[in-house]
Amino acid sequence: MRINACSVAFRHMDVTAAGLAEYTLTHGFDGLEIWLPHARQMSAAWAALPRRPRVPMLAAYLPLGEGFDKAEAREVCALTRAWGARRLRLFAGNVGPEQPEHRPAILRDLRMAADIAQDHGLNIAVEIHPHTMADSPATALRLLEDADHPTLGLNFDVLHVWESGADPIAAEAALRPHILHYHLKTVTARDRLGVFDAGNIHNPEGARDGICPLFEGALDYAAILDAIPGGDASLEWFGADPGAAMRIDLSRIHRLRARPAVA
Repeated sequence: MRINACSVAFRHMDVTAAGLAEYTLTHGFDGLEIWLPHARQMSAAWAALPRRPRVPMLAAYLPLGEGFDKAEAREVCALTRAWGARRLRLFAGNVGPEQPEHRPAILRDLRMAADIAQDHGLNIAVEIHPHTMADSPATALRLLEDADHPTLGLNFDVLHVWESGADPIAAEAALRPHILHYHLKTVTARDRLGVFDAGNIHNPEGARDGICPLFEGALDYAAILDAIPGGDASLEWFGADPGAAMRIDLSRIHRLRARPAVA
């Protein structure tokens, strides 16, 4: 498995393209997942760097179902290509399956976004995420089946799969043919999941209680990572001291990989 840093971890810090590249390369990450605001701000500076890490995915937001703009979708896809990424992370709207009246419009816009991505040689990784039409493994699979587009796959967010009530290991095995990328993060307990609500997590003054290192939370990441055969994964850190936190999680993943196989 290739382990990538996430630039969104530095969303409340003054970072540069050169700083992100140096951090990623110096500490042994396999690449950098770039967050859309960073991608827009740093595109020219990144392109001018003499040495850059691989960028597997651009993490973006497009308003599927309401306010979708083809011109914006084309701009985001062109930006994704400019960063050298081959996949674009999107959410399936901002309402869940309990509001089925919104589903046709979200599917319509998702197909349009997928057509535009295909024109740019990209895949779209729809994230399994609460309050979207892909809020669980079952609803995500149903969305892919109904959208029926070759560029569409999944961003398998391990925490949000667990949040939905599914077993991450069983869900990953069932969805594996559709998974394009993995997000790795955890929480201390189920009653702390609200810390990841968008209104809190992107607020510089928001609570951070419940965010913890990957191997110190409620999910058994040793077992989960052992079960995943490969692919691209990103350490999606939202807590304090992101540089140190992601570096420590990466070192623990490397130690996990180095364990001798049990006979």
